[in-house]
Amino acid sequence: MKKHRNSRSILLIILPAVLFTAFAPDTFSQQLKDVKESTGYPPATVPNTEMRSFYSQILGREMNIFVKLPVTYLLNKEKKYPAWYYTDANRAFTMMANIVSIFEIPPQSQPEIILVGIGYKLRDMADWADYRTRDLTPVNMPSVDAYWNKMLSQMTGREFNVRSGGSDKFIDFIAKELIPFIESNYRVTPGERCLGGYSYGGLFSLYALFTRPELFTKYFAGSPSISFGNGLLFDLENKFASTHKDLNVKLCMTVGGKEDSVMVADMNRMAAILKSRNYPGLSVESFVFPDEWHQSCMPAALMRGLVVLNK
Repeated sequence: MKKHRNSRSILLIILPAVLFTAFAPDTFSQQLKDVKESTGYPPATVPNTEMRSFYSQILGREMNIFVKLPVTYLLNKEKKYPAWYYTDANRAFTMMANIVSIFEIPPQSQPEIILVGIGYKLRDMADWADYRTRDLTPVNMPSVDAYWNKMLSQMTGREFNVRSGGSDKFIDFIAKELIPFIESNYRVTPGERCLGGYSYGGLFSLYALFTRPELFTKYFAGSPSISFGNGLLFDLENKFASTHKDLNVKLCMTVGGKEDSVMVADMNRMAAILKSRNYPGLSVESFVFPDEWHQSCMPAALMRGLVVLNK
């Protein structure tokens, strides 16, 4: 029964990913070009943003990194800002960037941040579903791989070789390549970093928390897929607690009340366990949005995470 419930939870989490094929920045740019040529009007853009690309030696592929700069960044040449690193940028960056901008003016109501969206060079969003399954999951699950290989092949007519379980390599990429790149090219406050993600991204945030807690000072996990890997995160938390007396970070977790009941129960359980450890340096806040499901909860979750972790 447990295995069935976990598998059902996983599929409910990742199935909606294939529905967003129109919103990949790499493919969407061509669509915007076509619109401009047919209407004569320029495409809409997100202010104060830019895209940087570089080749990751660790991952063995080119990455697209989306950056949202604070509105005061060019006005105050001496000021430094905390950096927020967010996964799934091909789908979520524009939403996150606009939410960040809401807090900037008028008037500024939250501390300004540099938002770093971690994205991929894509043909379409089928590639995104493939890459995120690989990079954001901590262990290999052959059943998940088989599901996505079949689904993506049917959707595109191409062959796929999805293989979950690449989180360790992805964390190495962030720690050894991405963070040095950002901190050498932008005015980032040393040591003030947040890692955030949603769904598999939330799973990845918690995995990073228990395996590389020193890498970030704040973690956001929206609707985290805690059941992935038959409860691996609970094992990692217990292992961490057996060897550590403190966890000096701020953590915010969210979930929609109408999501799979396993997801809600897992988040509440994780929050309760962490609070019971009584780590002096740990702050944990968790929220259930009663009327929201997995997709509809995302904007509210991102907004809440920004408010809670930027206090």
